[in-house]
Amino acid sequence: MTNRRHAILLFLCVFAAGLTLFSRHNSFPYYYHPDESGKSGQLIRHKRNFHHPMMMLSTVNVARYVVLRGANQKNSQKVVVVGRWATAAMSAAAVAALAVLAFQLFGGLAGWSVGLLGLTNPLLFDLAHYFKEDPWMMAGIAVFCLALNAFVEASTMKRLYFLAVACAMAAAGKYVAFLLLPVALWFVWSRTEPALRKPRFLRFLGTFAGVWLLFNLSFLSSPGLLFESLHEEGTKLAGLTDGVTRTVPHDFYIITQSMYGGWMVPMIAGLWLVSVVRAPRKISAVEWMLAALAVSQFALYSFIPKTAVRYYLPISLALTFLAIAGQARLLAAVRNRAVLHGCGVAVAVALVGAAVFFQVQSLRVLDTELKSDDRRDLIAWIRANLPADAVLATDRAVQLPDLTRLEHAGLKPLAQRIVGGEKEVADVGTIPELRAQGVTHVAICERTYLRYLDANKTDKTGSNQTPERLFYDTLLKKGQIVWASERGLVSYLRPGIKLVDISKL
Repeated sequence: MTNRRHAILLFLCVFAAGLTLFSRHNSFPYYYHPDESGKSGQLIRHKRNFHHPMMMLSTVNVARYVVLRGANQKNSQKVVVVGRWATAAMSAAAVAALAVLAFQLFGGLAGWSVGLLGLTNPLLFDLAHYFKEDPWMMAGIAVFCLALNAFVEASTMKRLYFLAVACAMAAAGKYVAFLLLPVALWFVWSRTEPALRKPRFLRFLGTFAGVWLLFNLSFLSSPGLLFESLHEEGTKLAGLTDGVTRTVPHDFYIITQSMYGGWMVPMIAGLWLVSVVRAPRKISAVEWMLAALAVSQFALYSFIPKTAVRYYLPISLALTFLAIAGQARLLAAVRNRAVLHGCGVAVAVALVGAAVFFQVQSLRVLDTELKSDDRRDLIAWIRANLPADAVLATDRAVQLPDLTRLEHAGLKPLAQRIVGGEKEVADVGTIPELRAQGVTHVAICERTYLRYLDANKTDKTGSNQTPERLFYDTLLKKGQIVWASERGLVSYLRPGIKLVDISKL
């Protein structure tokens, strides 16, 4: 089999396996994720807020007209499920592209190993199930790495255009990927003869701008909104909005690695550092770039008050690639020593097998939790145990459905009246004020209240003695918990809900 056919087979097999795996159990109600209803709303109402670039929304907007018919094109549940399928496809494409890159640099064993580790990456598996941008950006980064490696090998015009398109794809996924643009420009400049630099530079920038605008055509009708959204997102990341944030630096992403697959892959990636010390000049440009991406993002996000496990995705997949790259380079160093090379291959296969084993343990937990539904169980308990005249106050993250959501998700309304739900229940009123409104039960979510009970988190003044902390602390100590579920890894389906009876307070 030729290398070209092998690469195509590798890509198709990894992509097909990824799409099958990442699309499992992806039909849960659209409003469980706090952002997905907003995404579908932008498509249905033909409005954009530019909190992120538009590649995901532009692509899914086309897909919903192809896949859905009539009123379904404006049904939030069905639109979000189409978006989740598209995200699963982009996640699969990200792994397939990295596998092909490993194949091109290090051979078949490395390519299939990256594919296997990428497919069983628990964080990617989790994020592939949501109508969110991070896997889209990761797919762009992976394709950019392929394009950059091709351009470094032979700086032809065809490969320059490929690099510009890949860079635009990544930047159209999330704004942070614009950091790849100066990287690409540097390689274009350094690998072009002085007399040709200006025209090549212009062609690269023209192609980049054209492709980026193709995904972001709505930007042309409201360019001011883009900069407003950029400012808003920057403010959130800096922790300058109201509410509770983490002190910095923090260990959130160390904990994230522990929860999503453990430390086997990062430990194997340490072999890459050995190969760097041994022969730094043999390290490819994409390896340096992925290593810089992992280190810089880990450092940056550790010093940003806002945290999210999805920010760790590029780091996680970069470590996956570097782990196999390190093994491959050390094996290449002993290729002429048959016995040592044979032992090395056996050890490398064993290490990859161990890493896959630990990742699959997390994967099984995630797969099981994607089939569960705490809110469904809570609703069933309320129907069976609470009187119709009970009044419930809820956190926004509890997401007990209102009439519109019920209609789109095909569920039946509760007989009980629901208060709040659009913000944190602590902002609806104090416990005495809730009782004065007739509230008998309060439903709270760990994703909300633990932020306020965490002693390491503070408000803008540096204090952790906030009104919200007092509210939740009092509620949990004095109210009667009548129903509770534990928080799981899939926090959108198992967010950790407690129903507290305050009728006697």
